[in-house]
Amino acid sequence: MDQKIKSITVAHGPVLVFGGAYSNLDAFIALKAEAQRRGIPPSNVICTGDTPGYCADPSACVDFLEAWGCHSIAGNVESNLFNGTDDCGCGFGDGSRCDMFAKLWYDYAQRNVTPKNLKFMGSLPDQLRFQYAGKAITVLHGSPANQSEFVWRSTPAATKLAYCKAAGAEVVIGGHCGLPFAHQIDERHLWLNAGVIGMPANDGTPRTWFLLLDDANGLAYTFQPLAYDHRAAKAKMIDDRRLPVSYAATLTTGIWDNTEIMPPAEAEREGQALSPEQLAAEAHQYPLAAAAAQPAQKTPLPLKNLTKMNKYTDPKDLKSFGKITEWQEDMGQKFFDWYAGVTEGDSALTEREKALIALAVSHAIQCSYCIDAYTTNSLQAGADEEQMMEAVHVAAAVKAGTTLIYARQMQRQVDKITM
Repeated sequence: MDQKIKSITVAHGPVLVFGGAYSNLDAFIALKAEAQRRGIPPSNVICTGDTPGYCADPSACVDFLEAWGCHSIAGNVESNLFNGTDDCGCGFGDGSRCDMFAKLWYDYAQRNVTPKNLKFMGSLPDQLRFQYAGKAITVLHGSPANQSEFVWRSTPAATKLAYCKAAGAEVVIGGHCGLPFAHQIDERHLWLNAGVIGMPANDGTPRTWFLLLDDANGLAYTFQPLAYDHRAAKAKMIDDRRLPVSYAATLTTGIWDNTEIMPPAEAEREGQALSPEQLAAEAHQYPLAAAAAQPAQKTPLPLKNLTKMNKYTDPKDLKSFGKITEWQEDMGQKFFDWYAGVTEGDSALTEREKALIALAVSHAIQCSYCIDAYTTNSLQAGADEEQMMEAVHVAAAVKAGTTLIYARQMQRQVDKITM
C-alpha cells in the first residue's frame, strides 16, 4: 500500500514513545504529566497511532494529541475513521468476540469524533523517519506492507529483518499489537514496540507501558510502566453501555477478554506481570542466526513463575472461540452468521431479553463458557444484577419442575407394582 512518509528532526536527549491511547483520556493525561516531569518537550515525544479506540473519550483524546503538538503517525483506527470505513480494519473473524466488541467500540468512536478530529487524523503520516544516536529510525504502525499487520515479539526475526530493510531503517518502532517488546534481530537491526497506554498488557496488572530512548552513550532504551486512574477510566466505560463492558473490566484486571489474534507464545504469558528488566533481557533471545533453524513464533518465550495445570476445560477456550472456523471454515462461518442473527440486535425480542434468556439457559445446562459470555452480554445489553439473578431463578425453577414432573412416573410405577 502507498504510505505517507514524513521525515522529522528529533533533538538530542531523551525521547518518549507511546502508542494506543485508545480513547483513554485518564491515561493520556498521566502520560503527558510524566513527559513534563522528565523534562521531555513535545518535539521529543512520538505517538505510534491508534489514539481513538476502545475507551470512552475518542474526541477528547484526539484533541489532546493535537493540542500537545508532539509527533504522531496514523494507526489503522485513524485511517479507517478518516476514510469512513465501517470497521477498524484489523481483520477479525466475523462473529468472533474480537469482531463483536470491535463493532461496539468502533461505532462509538465513529459517532463521537468531530469533523475537526477527522481533519487532524487525515493529516497524520503513516511513517516517521529520523536520525537518532547515529541510527536510521522508522516509526510505523503495523508493518511497511500493511498498517494493520500484527508484528509480535514471536514474529520471526527474518520477517522483521525484511521489514527493516523495506523501511530503510536500522531501528523500527512499531505499534498495533498492544504489547511492549524489544527484539535485537542482528548486530545492526532492532525492532521495538512501545506497547500502549490505553489498555494493560495482558499481564494481570492495570499498568500500561511506554518507551524511553536515550542517546547519551549510543542508542539505549527502557520500557516504563504507566500508573494512572484506571478506575475512573473504567467507570466512564461502564456508564456508557455502548462500549464493551469486558474491555472496561480489562482496565482493572489487566487481562484481555480474548486472545484470538495473539500467537501462542504471547498468549501463554497471560497474567504474568511484566518488568522493564525482563523486557530488556528478552531483546537478545532468538536472534536471526538462531531463528533461521527454528522460527521464533513456534518457540514460546520463557515463562516465569507459571504453574501449568491440566484441565479438561480451559477458560481460555472462550477467548479463542472464533478459531473453530479453522478446520471447517464454511460450516463455522455459517454458524457465526446464524448466531449473530439470533443473538444480536432488537427483533421480536430485544437484545437485552435475548441475553437474559441465554444467561438462564447457560445456568440450566451448566456451561461455564456460556455463563461467562452471557453475563457479559447481559450487562452489555443493559440488564441489571437483579434482572440477571431473576433470570437464573426462572431457569432453576423450570429445571426443578422438570425433575419433579418425573415423580409422576415414579408414582405410576409404584402403583403398577403394589396394586
